[in-house]
Formats: sequence, C-alpha cells, structure tokens
Amino acid sequence: MDAKDIFWLSYKDLSEKKVRTALTVLMVMIGVASIIALVSQTAGISAAIQKEMNSLGPTSIMLTSTKSTGFSVSDVADLYTLPNVSSATPILTGTATLVSNNVNTSVSVLGVTTNGLSELLNGNVSMYQGSVFEDTVAPTAVVGYSAAIPSSTQNVQVGLPATLRSSSGRGSTSSTISVSGILKSYGSTLVSVDSAVVLSLPAAQVLLHKTSFNTILVKASNSSSVSSLTTLLTDVYSNNARVMSMQSLAETAASMINSITLLLVVIAGISLLVAAVGIMNIMLMSVLERTHDIGIMKALGFKNRQVMIIFLSQALIIGLLGGIIGIGVGAGASYGLAYGINHLSSGSSSSTSGSAAASSSQAASSGGAPSGISGGSPPQPGAGESSASSGGSQATYRSSGSSSSSSSSLSYSPVLSPVTIAEALFVAVLVSALAGIYPAWRASKMEPIDALRSL
Repeated sequence: MDAKDIFWLSYKDLSEKKVRTALTVLMVMIGVASIIALVSQTAGISAAIQKEMNSLGPTSIMLTSTKSTGFSVSDVADLYTLPNVSSATPILTGTATLVSNNVNTSVSVLGVTTNGLSELLNGNVSMYQGSVFEDTVAPTAVVGYSAAIPSSTQNVQVGLPATLRSSSGRGSTSSTISVSGILKSYGSTLVSVDSAVVLSLPAAQVLLHKTSFNTILVKASNSSSVSSLTTLLTDVYSNNARVMSMQSLAETAASMINSITLLLVVIAGISLLVAAVGIMNIMLMSVLERTHDIGIMKALGFKNRQVMIIFLSQALIIGLLGGIIGIGVGAGASYGLAYGINHLSSGSSSSTSGSAAASSSQAASSGGAPSGISGGSPPQPGAGESSASSGGSQATYRSSGSSSSSSSSLSYSPVLSPVTIAEALFVAVLVSALAGIYPAWRASKMEPIDALRSL
C-alpha cells in the first residue's frame, strides 16, 4: 500500500464528515492566524522603533537637564573636554500654538544652531520649500511639514509677514518673524520636527526668555564608545541631568518587544491546544465509527503500522489545511490590525493636539496680546545679538518656556517573516500529529474479530 492510497483513504473519511472536519480545520486556522497576526505586529513595531532610534544615529546620547537653571554655554564647552565626544549640540525646547489663516495648530518650539539642526536630523536636512535660517538673533524660523500644512491647505507661506506671540513666567512678548523655509515630512522621530517651529538658538532664547538650554545632543566618536561615554556622563552630571543613549534605548525596547512577543505567542498557542483537543475528539469519533472498517482492513492483511498511518494522516491533513489557510488569514489580518492601530493612534494624537491648541488659545486670549517686543531685554547668551527684525510670513503662535515634546504617533507596518510563517505551519502540523497519535494507536491495536463483531 503506497502513500497515495493512504492519503486517499484518509481524505475520503474526512470528506464524508465535511462539517465536523471544517470546524476542526477552523480551530487550527484560528491558532495559526493569531500567531501570524500578533507576531507580525510586534515585529513591525520593533522595526519602527529601531528606525526611530536610528534617526538620531547609533552614537547619539541625549542629555536632559533636571535643574530649573538648565545647561549653560560652559557646560557645552566642558563636554568637548571629555574623551570620545565628537560633538555637543545645545537645544532649547518649548511649546507653542501656531495660528495662521485662522487655524490654530499646537506645535513645539525648538531652538538650535544651523549645524545643530543637521546634527538633530542626523545630517539629513531636507527642505520642502525655502531654506534654513541663519544663526542670528533675528526671529527667523523653519516650520515643520505638519505644522505648516496641518491639512490639505498650506497655512504657512514662505516670504509673507508673520506675527509671533509668546508668554512665559517673565511676561508676554510679541514680534514679527520671518519663515525662511518649510521642512519636508520626516515622519515619526524621537524629537519631532514635523510639528515644530525651529528657530535659531539666540532667537529662541529671546522668545522663551531663556539664556540656558534644557537639552544637549552628544555624539560619541564611534558606536563602541557609546556605553563608556554614557557611564561617564552619568557620573559627571549625577542627579543634575538624565542621560539616555539611543543604543541603550534601542536595546531596552528590543528586550520589551521580545517579552511581549513571547507572551502573545503563548496566548495564541492556547488556541492551538484547543484545536489539538478538537482533533483528538474527531479522531476518536472516527475510530469508533469505523471500527467495522478497521476489522475488514485487518482481515484483508493490513498491518498495525498501516492502520495507524491511515488515521494519523487524517490529523496531518487537518493540521496542514488549517495551517495553510491560517497563514493567508493571518497575513490579511496583520495588515488590517496595523491599519486600525495606526488609524486610532493618529486620531488620538490629532485629538490631543487639538485640545492643547484650544486650551492655549483660550489662555492667550484671556491674557491679552501685546505688540512689539515687551517684557524687558532678555539676558544675552554670550554671543552678540541685535534687536529682532521683521518680515516673513503671517503666522502667530503663543508659547511657554517649559520643556515639552510634541505629540507624535508611531506609525508602523507589519513584518511577515518567512521564518515565522514556516514555524507557525510546522507547529500546526506538529500539534495535529501529536493529537492524532493516541486515536491512531488505538485503531491499530484493535483485534480483527472484535472489530468485525461491532457491526
């Protein structure tokens, strides 16, 4: 008796009980589809996080002040005396509401030098329109893509008059700014520039009434020195700053993703165990229903091994069918699930930004809107500064000097690994085979005479 005959006998018996077979295949399919869909989500999120970590480069270390006084120019200079420091970029951050064409958009304010912007974007400064500002005290800015174009309409235009209003603990200021350019869309990054207004560092210090900076981006000379430099910075700044390297952050994220993946696989595997119970049940019922047929096969000379293989083949067919169908369903479900999560995430982010914009606008309207630069002359950061000049595009925003990161959602695509697909199919077939061993063994051990008497 060859393999073709064994397959035919197994298939014939399964096809006679179509509903029962279909339900058992469905249980296996659900288990495989769950594994494929869930693992592809964690793999996609892991890839998106890794990409986001790499946006600042593997040698990047973020130094964030925990003191109200922040970092000074001397702190930046001192960093260059440490070993393995390639660059140190001061960054001043705040929050704002950008109002243009009667549209309020909640944004963050970033104050950096021209070279600092390049470091922040890992050397990839690409403009949608216009050009990058110059390092002067004049309030010249580049605007992030989503801040300039929050919807289908471009609210910020390069080269048109602009009004800038801000409020802080030292009072309110108002000045005319110039929008020199609009950045291209960078997507989700650790320091989001899409929803930011980026000013030169001196201009941001004037606007936010700050002479210090709350963040310094440190670049190590090479990837191998990141760990030692992170330890050194932690020792030097002790409780005065938080030290976070992109390398350690990526490792922590990868560890968390791996743990979540394992948990999801275990949860999805439970459905395969349920499927195994279903397969064993249908196989035992098949053995009882075909007891007389088993007696006839043994009377015709079928060996115990052949009888066992026939019934075991039924379990393998169920597992193989459920696995193949489950792969297709799981692949489709993975993209649908990712689309839903991305949609909900972006919707939540937009709602948060809208609420923040409304609150900021209401607060600003109650406090008045002064014109010109008021509140006294701000402390100088050490470089020569001139009074704010006017010109640029018509845009208004109000900001505070507090540090804040803009709301940004993580967008990802599922990753369907061939290894994961092969493993899911293998597990489905293996579980089905294990579930069919006992019923097949029980059928093979039947005595021909007893089986024939069962009719």
